[in-house]
Amino acid sequence: MEDDEEKLLQSVALQNANSIFLARQRAEHELVRTKEALEAKTAALAKSLAVTEASLRERDEARAEADAVLRVLQDANEAKRRFLNMISHELRTPLGAIGGYASLLVEEIHGPLSAEQCKFIARIQHNQQHLLRLVNELLDLAKIESGNTPLNLCTVSVQTVLDSVYAMIDPQAQASQLRLVRGGDPTLSFYGDGERVEQIVLNLLSNAVKFTPAGGSVSVTTISTSNDIHLDVRDTGVGIPAERLDAVFEPFFQVGEVPSGKPRGTGLGLAISRELARAMRGDLTVKSVL
Repeated sequence: MEDDEEKLLQSVALQNANSIFLARQRAEHELVRTKEALEAKTAALAKSLAVTEASLRERDEARAEADAVLRVLQDANEAKRRFLNMISHELRTPLGAIGGYASLLVEEIHGPLSAEQCKFIARIQHNQQHLLRLVNELLDLAKIESGNTPLNLCTVSVQTVLDSVYAMIDPQAQASQLRLVRGGDPTLSFYGDGERVEQIVLNLLSNAVKFTPAGGSVSVTTISTSNDIHLDVRDTGVGIPAERLDAVFEPFFQVGEVPSGKPRGTGLGLAISRELARAMRGDLTVKSVL
């Protein structure tokens, strides 16, 4: 009996030893798998960290390059502004002198002029005014692009703006046999720079008169919405092709040939007008069909 009990105890002890051995084996295998998984995750994290660091370096390099380009552009804009300021003074003086001497000749202070001489002097005056206008518009564009547009903001009457502009444009309209029309509510007011808005509307009306055939009409309609006032300028000209609408606000862009007998512009009026409108937190848009 004692031998049987001893054998039974030995069998149980052996089974327990086997169980402990198997459990230890399983634990060691699980530990190995866990270690391998951790190593794989560590490697993946290290790779991800390396990629992130490389991306950050690339971002910092790109930002540094962008900052360098921005500084170059700012320096170029400043150099352009200084150049335009300098050249404008250098050009205005002789242009003013040309205009003054041409006026003296027209007044015939130093003797009478023939019809042919008067025609030549008229051409001199026309070209002198064109060059002077180009110089002034280049200066305006340079100031706008550099963010140095001086604005005198206050409450402005639409009626005041239109009265001033129509007084300047009416002789051109009559000479071109065009009808000027006003519509909408002229008693409205807005907050902005009255002189700059006059400049914008005058540019728009001058273009309308320039490209509208005799017998047509040019109109300005004042439209009020809940937040804005719209000055809608329309004409009965030939229109603008759809593929050229996006380009009309580009500096020096000319939509088409100017009708015979009408002065050719500088191609800066619309570009300046839109930037002025945006400087006053407004905008200038175009719609047209042929």
